[in-house]
Amino acid sequence: MHGRFEFENYTEDLFDDLALVCPPSVSTALPIRRAEFLAGRAMAQAALHALGLPAPEIPIGPDRAPLWPRESAGSITHARRYCACFAIADPSWQLGVDVETLASGHALESILSITANENERALIVRQTALPPNWLATLLFSAKETLFKALYPMVRRFFGFDCAELRTTPANGCLRLHLTQTLCQGLPKGQHFDIWFDIASDHVLTWLALRRFSNNQT
Repeated sequence: MHGRFEFENYTEDLFDDLALVCPPSVSTALPIRRAEFLAGRAMAQAALHALGLPAPEIPIGPDRAPLWPRESAGSITHARRYCACFAIADPSWQLGVDVETLASGHALESILSITANENERALIVRQTALPPNWLATLLFSAKETLFKALYPMVRRFFGFDCAELRTTPANGCLRLHLTQTLCQGLPKGQHFDIWFDIASDHVLTWLALRRFSNNQT
């Protein structure tokens, strides 16, 4: 489930109108950040309702990730005027979703220097399927989605260099390969197919995985 929200229509009263709580860590943020948080949580409640599930408050966990109801799994994302929620009525799944507006200028330079390694930058320039700035934005979004999906199993933060794009995306799918072993069950070389959709000024990526327990100490 994804959509667009108008920041100009945001007011603090909307939290009460939607029966949502603005947590202390968000209440002191800039208005645009509060609006993004509100839109994401409202989208999450709508997704749970669509699944026929109760839609309680979804608090922020100690690692900043949303704490989903026990009978569900999900992922929330927002960027500027866009937000999305990927949810399922089955806690045995782990989901990731990310939306990003098309990067240009300094934002594009930052993505290329921080997100992409030398091989990925060469591929972005060499391939002809997508304009380079679109593929760079898509790569950044796909790696964010992969992190969200894997983090509950890895249980530690890992960087953009842990996954690599080696081939040009096709048919709405981008394949990332792990460049190092993240934990038992996620070895170096394992690949993940990230689904994506490209709109006029933004990209949306998502991934669903069966969850497993990482018992490493």
